[in-house]
Amino acid sequence: YLWLHTPQTLAATMDPARGAFGLWERMGWKAEAWDVDELRRKVPFIDKTGDLGGAVFAPRDGLVNPNTLKNRFRDEARKLGVKFDDRRLVRSASFSSDLENPSIMVECEVFSPEISADRKAEILRGEAARQGAIFNSYRAKKVVNCAGAWAPKIAEILGYTCPSVPVRRQISIFDCRDVDLSPYGMTIDTSGVYFHPEAMNGLAGFANRNEPPGINYAYDGETFFQESIWPALYERSTQFERLKHVTGWAGLYEVSPDESAIIGEATGLKTGEGKRMVFDAHSFSGHGAMHAYGAGLALAELIARGRYETIDLDALSGRRFASGSLIHESHVI
Repeated sequence: YLWLHTPQTLAATMDPARGAFGLWERMGWKAEAWDVDELRRKVPFIDKTGDLGGAVFAPRDGLVNPNTLKNRFRDEARKLGVKFDDRRLVRSASFSSDLENPSIMVECEVFSPEISADRKAEILRGEAARQGAIFNSYRAKKVVNCAGAWAPKIAEILGYTCPSVPVRRQISIFDCRDVDLSPYGMTIDTSGVYFHPEAMNGLAGFANRNEPPGINYAYDGETFFQESIWPALYERSTQFERLKHVTGWAGLYEVSPDESAIIGEATGLKTGEGKRMVFDAHSFSGHGAMHAYGAGLALAELIARGRYETIDLDALSGRRFASGSLIHESHVI
């Protein structure tokens, strides 16, 4: 990752006491601080630098395809006997009254393979009733709410409150014929626009902090690119002055109040129900692919052994919102 900084944000990042750079060094994560001259030598297409104080580059950071990573995890899990039932929508849950053998019954609607994308979106937004499909029931001793943008709804069904909200994020693919981005990784501009190579094109995104929460898959197309992406890129490089919008899409982040993940035993369940039965792993606020392995390992230990062993993630428990012990990440895009 290459983070571009104004003089002010660079000073904050390099602050020995509170800056992120010192934390990376203490944790053994290699990072380099560049002044503007070094930035222009190493990334010559970034040639509009009048507002910059420098940049921070982490050579061991990398880009992955999150869908490919997910499929890799799934393939490895199947080898260990895990079964995946896809196209399920949780509709209800109930806790057994058997204190000797507690369990949770989860009822799911099965999406038909023939359902249209528009119809499915209506159902997921809560604008349409059940589609009259088959229902499956699952009895479980442990349930993990890892439903991403739907975590608040799953929490409601299970009997507790999730403070996160779904928020639309949009991505644009653009033709950048005047510059070859392939030698570079992810670049984060001071404007908040980030970009990286995507096959023969470029990919860019931007978090609109005024975006209202909700289930929204609509991509604003050329308008989003022209208003939110291109102006920032134009001001950063002469080779970005002639970009062409190709396509894009919209997806959902699940965003917690402090934009950090919620992991651990669910809090706020009805008294006597769900003790050490319901767990959270959601609200990664766009960092899910990066956090997936560590989150899965830690939560598996908590569920199977009753404690964290490899990584202590207690600070990410949902209890922090009641106690005010929020975790504010300094580098969020």
